[in-house]
Amino acid sequence: MLKAIDAGDRIVKGRLELFVCSRRGLSRKQQEEIQRRAPQSIEDSPLGPLTSDSAQLMLANLTALMTLLFVDYDCTMLTPMDFERCPDKHTVVNTINQSLATVVDRVHSGFLGEFWQVVSEAIDLGGCEIYALKPTTCGIFEPIDNSLMSFHYFFIDPYRGRILFIGSVTKSKTSVRGRGVGDSESEVSLSQLDTDSIGSKRSGGSSMGSGLHEGEYCFSSDDNDQMND
Repeated sequence: MLKAIDAGDRIVKGRLELFVCSRRGLSRKQQEEIQRRAPQSIEDSPLGPLTSDSAQLMLANLTALMTLLFVDYDCTMLTPMDFERCPDKHTVVNTINQSLATVVDRVHSGFLGEFWQVVSEAIDLGGCEIYALKPTTCGIFEPIDNSLMSFHYFFIDPYRGRILFIGSVTKSKTSVRGRGVGDSESEVSLSQLDTDSIGSKRSGGSSMGSGLHEGEYCFSSDDNDQMND
């Protein structure tokens, strides 16, 4: 349902992929290349200083996953400065709702509730850290440069050792006709965990109460919300 959503004058392509974290860090060559291209990240970066093992491990995982997710693009030039920490989970959830989930829900009623149910079963949303891909240099990642709008979020659950990727690219129908809707950017399925076990637990869309407690998130969106260019 996420692969290609017809939203009138544009096509919305979504991705929802679950991965197991790797314990493989950066190679010496990768460390030297990052030090050359982003020397400031050695002392400080959105992932933390690259002098720390945790920041190096996180960058290694994010870079490897980008390479798997977007096999047609060169992701080797990404540095820690091309990612942004997202401490406000409510803002992230609202972005995903308005730009992706509610768009699908208009075609497949009940999708919004089911979507967040699956996310909550896959990771601990309250305990995870979220990072977004925000390239600092124009032209470093083509799906962002050639889209009307896009987001690429990594939900990192350190306790379960999982990373959930939620991404979306919105393009005009004119540009999509040039490449075709079924390009590898939207068609490749790379989930490394058993998604069937997650899907078997689905019980359909759920309604959220109006009173939210600390640590809870609003997974609904105003039906009148419109997606901007």
